[in-house]
Amino acid sequence: MSTNSNRAKFRLTQAGTAFVLVVIVAVLIAATYAWFTSNAVVNTNSVSVHSDESKLVVELGDASADRWSSEGDVAFSSNSPNPLTLYPVSTFDLEGFVECTRTDDRGRAVHFEKAEDGQHFYHGWVDVRANVTGSGASKAAGTVNVYLGDTLAPEGANTELLKATRVGIKLSRNGQVIQSRYFTLDDSAGSHRSEHPATAPSLPGYSEGMLLGWENGELACANDNAQDYTTYLMRSDENGTRPQNALLAMDLGQTYRMDVYYYIEGTDLDSADYLYNDIGILHVDLFAVLDGQGA
Repeated sequence: MSTNSNRAKFRLTQAGTAFVLVVIVAVLIAATYAWFTSNAVVNTNSVSVHSDESKLVVELGDASADRWSSEGDVAFSSNSPNPLTLYPVSTFDLEGFVECTRTDDRGRAVHFEKAEDGQHFYHGWVDVRANVTGSGASKAAGTVNVYLGDTLAPEGANTELLKATRVGIKLSRNGQVIQSRYFTLDDSAGSHRSEHPATAPSLPGYSEGMLLGWENGELACANDNAQDYTTYLMRSDENGTRPQNALLAMDLGQTYRMDVYYYIEGTDLDSADYLYNDIGILHVDLFAVLDGQGA
């Protein structure tokens, strides 16, 4: 059994609620880790794996245009305008987002419409594939498991922003969603949603605390399944202890699409006013580990 590591680091920079994504890269060959940082471009590199004769290569790019790179800058495709102003939206599956367009005379959020893709929330994506090259490539087999390498909490952001924003990560293959997760950044008492006007949609089955979404052409609701990102976090001890569950899992030689979402979860139309001056840098720091044999 061999374990090969590829470290990737995304950095999302937010100035107020105007949002920009950029990606930077560095390679730590000596530590057998490669990592790419994200901020408008993506960068990655080959990394030495189990032996000098084989190496794990992670490529990023645009599969539809057959543009791939294992080193240098690769444009990070985005469905969002630049700059992007974030406004509250709600989703329970990262597929359908909704926004409140009107409140009643009691200030409750009562009227909702579908939020257009990337209009009031950030949505970027990149295609990714992993292969083993070298004399041992034909023997290589296994799964590339991806974990978080560091906190998702933005640097410099105040508590209100941490409670308001969420990060979603989705992995697809051949148009089919394989894994989809969204994370809260601060679950401490006095959450962002509970401190603001109630959500009151005319929707059967809705109860306070549920999330809204857009499903089959209409408003829908579901329980909030946001997760604690620390359960997917690699420990920074000497052995680099891995969590029990992987954030994402990929097969060697297959092409995947990784979607990244950054948004304010909620229905309060006034959120943009008091979040506007909040500044933070969000790091999505990933460890990609090849678990298998023959490499």
